[in-house]
Amino acid sequence: MIGRESQLEQLSALIEAAREGRGSSALVYGEAGIGKSSLVSAVVDAASSSGFQVLSCYGVRGTGAVGFEGLHELLLPLLNRMDTLSPRQQAALNVAFGGEGEPADRLITGLAAFGLLEEAAAKGPLVVLVEDLHWLDLSTADIVTFLAARMSVMPALLLATSRADRIYPDRSPRFKHHVPLTPLTQEDALRLIAQYSPELTVPQQHRLAERAMGNPLALTEWSTNPSWFEGASSVERSRVPMGKRLEDSFLAEVALLPQATRYALLVAAAGQDCSSHEVLAAARNLGLDQSDFAPSESFGLITLSGGTFRFRHPLVGSAVYDNADSDARSRVHTELAAVVVDAARAVQHRAAAVTGWNEEVAVELEELAVAAGRRGARTEAAAAWRRAVALTPVPTVRARRTVMAAEAARQAGATADAIALLAEAKPSADDEASVVQFARTEWMLASTSTTLPDRGGDELIALSRALSNPDDRVEVLTWAAVRSYTRQDFSAEITAAVTDELRRPDLVVTERQRLLQSIGLVLLGSADQITSVDKALSIFQQQVRETDATLLNCLAFAFEDAHHLADAERVWSAEVDMFHRLARTSDETVALAGRSTVRMNANAIAAGLADGEQALRLSFDLDLSVVGALCAANIARARAWRGEHELARAALDTSTELSGLIPFARVASIASWASAQIAANEGRPEDAVDHLLRSVEHPPIGLWAGGDLADAAVRADRPEAVARWLDMATAALVSSNSDHLTMLVERTRALLSPTGDARGHFELAIKHGERSTAVLDLAKTRLFFGEWLRRERHIVEARGHLSAALHVFESHHTTPLAQRTARELGAAGGIQPTQSPQAADVSTMLTAQELHIAQLVAQGYSNKQVADQLYLSHRTVGAHLYNAYAKLKINRRSQLAVALAATLG
Repeated sequence: MIGRESQLEQLSALIEAAREGRGSSALVYGEAGIGKSSLVSAVVDAASSSGFQVLSCYGVRGTGAVGFEGLHELLLPLLNRMDTLSPRQQAALNVAFGGEGEPADRLITGLAAFGLLEEAAAKGPLVVLVEDLHWLDLSTADIVTFLAARMSVMPALLLATSRADRIYPDRSPRFKHHVPLTPLTQEDALRLIAQYSPELTVPQQHRLAERAMGNPLALTEWSTNPSWFEGASSVERSRVPMGKRLEDSFLAEVALLPQATRYALLVAAAGQDCSSHEVLAAARNLGLDQSDFAPSESFGLITLSGGTFRFRHPLVGSAVYDNADSDARSRVHTELAAVVVDAARAVQHRAAAVTGWNEEVAVELEELAVAAGRRGARTEAAAAWRRAVALTPVPTVRARRTVMAAEAARQAGATADAIALLAEAKPSADDEASVVQFARTEWMLASTSTTLPDRGGDELIALSRALSNPDDRVEVLTWAAVRSYTRQDFSAEITAAVTDELRRPDLVVTERQRLLQSIGLVLLGSADQITSVDKALSIFQQQVRETDATLLNCLAFAFEDAHHLADAERVWSAEVDMFHRLARTSDETVALAGRSTVRMNANAIAAGLADGEQALRLSFDLDLSVVGALCAANIARARAWRGEHELARAALDTSTELSGLIPFARVASIASWASAQIAANEGRPEDAVDHLLRSVEHPPIGLWAGGDLADAAVRADRPEAVARWLDMATAALVSSNSDHLTMLVERTRALLSPTGDARGHFELAIKHGERSTAVLDLAKTRLFFGEWLRRERHIVEARGHLSAALHVFESHHTTPLAQRTARELGAAGGIQPTQSPQAADVSTMLTAQELHIAQLVAQGYSNKQVADQLYLSHRTVGAHLYNAYAKLKINRRSQLAVALAATLG
């Protein structure tokens, strides 16, 4: 460990912290030969000898045919504990490892792996070693980075090594600690040479140190080769990258071996994903013998260990393979394909043996891509599709496979790759199935990314007219309507054209087609109604397609636009349940965010906050920044209602950060509403009006936000600011029977009315409010009416409304409004009711996640069921529950319902 004392000390400290229960993760990175493996081996050996259990997996160049091979290697010693996981997590791992079932999002697979590590760590401290992360199959690498961010809750250290080359993905952000290894100093290099090759003279040691440039592998490998420490330095050679110089030095050693041994080394290098039995079988088919490997073992270039051939350093294998001619590599891969037991790896070797087009192998790769997708290894699926494309001779088939590669890349989250593949496929994709899949992938990418411009409404209309399948035609027209709605871009010409196309009598026949037609027309502003939420949901639930998540979102938006918040919530809830059951976590997260918005609009603050907190956490795991921005804005709104201004502002900062330079209109509108509530609470009505006016610019949110405008505008002496919203809301009521919206309109009219006219509007507002579920807006209406009544000297009547409002505000922990109401009630001579301290404080005593877990447990869910519901491990659920018990001063599950009575309502 010469020259690595500080790094060794840092990692040793992390081991000791893990022993004490403070887990962590560390990434050791640097160039090839810089000493990464030596450093982590020293740390892991010391940990193992002091009682740590060690789990490990190794990345190998060229492996990873169907994904999760590394994860299987890592978790193999723990698979006998699978029954400790929740059923969905068990199923996710089974499918990932080749079992039958629906593939799960990587989040669920990652949680399953995390759960098994927690089980292992419960029996004693743990080291998880991942060598050569850059060569690990990508699906496993994703899981490793997922785990790296979560190790703090267990007595364990996840320790990974990786090269720092730019050609490999940068996975460092998820690791808590970074340990870069740089070249040794001149002093340390000379110390290493003196220890390793004391026979060299001082001038030779200095020349070697100069040429090795502080690379420990070069210092030790070159110390036995006089060409590296004798004679003048070659300027040309010094310009060659260190990795290439090391490979050349290994090739010089290989060149000294017999020709048959060099050929045997090529078989081992090409078959690094193979067992020694498979390598030897392929070698025999090539006319070689096991004895041909012996000279390379004597040279120390390769060893036989654990049933596999391992090279002294990965650079030996890459040097041997890259230096071989293409014909030799092809012959070796052909023989490996013939003897490899695993069908997926055999296909990979057959593909590596092919030069030029080969439809037979392309078909096998297509089957491999489908198999990888079924396991949830979507990155590997995309790679198999792309390799199949390269071997496909027929242009139309090649285009179809390119489109499928783009869709697999989209599902894997590789947006840039998916966009590039679509561009590649576009000139040749002319059969209808490929055209539709192309358009579908393009549309879904454009829905979640700002890097791909979507098709205009006129282009979608033209595409629809060119299709023969009515299902596809109506779906494309629905996309056009969705595009107009989400962008709030209702061009009169496009709106009329899409409406005309959707109304064509020959277009819709089936129930699904009629439903999509209704969604499209409602989103375009038509007076058409979606008559039954139950019927609509049953149609979607008969067969859940890949694009149905977005179409279901649009169904919810259609109900929101018709001001039917309860029906919209039912759609979002159905999506949450459906996609949870199908393990489509990204779609479930979007649905949670949508439900959070509707619940907040409908005054269900606690439920909306719980959805928002859960979806925000998941959005970070799934890289759904737009969804996270929406959730953070909703959280800010809930916190502002409660007067938790510091938390509200922090949530607004998160929303701004996740929104990027151009926030979505929906997100910006909700954030403005939250800012208005903060301003109103702090007695800044002018600012509140300005924020609300910005919110009103996005009608789907602004229609509800504008209900707060009149109170702020009157206080700011700007009643004229309400006119635009009042016109918009009044027009909306022409086609709506929403009691909630009617209450807001009548309340606004009351606040703006001359003294004599206000009572009638207030009483009508309360009448409609009592028929709605908007308890907080109803309480606000009673507050405003109570204030008016007190000013008009109707004191007794005022007390009744103020007392009712205060009870609601206190029970929902909306402190600023409760304080305002209590002051008004006191001025009216009323007695202020109070709640029990525990009921009033329980939502602030617990974190949002503790509260959510405690509520589910109080409803009868087991820890494993809660883990499935909230995407946590069951031990994490137990830890949160233990903390909740301590804060609530209880010790049994049966006591939770009473302790949480106020929040469960």
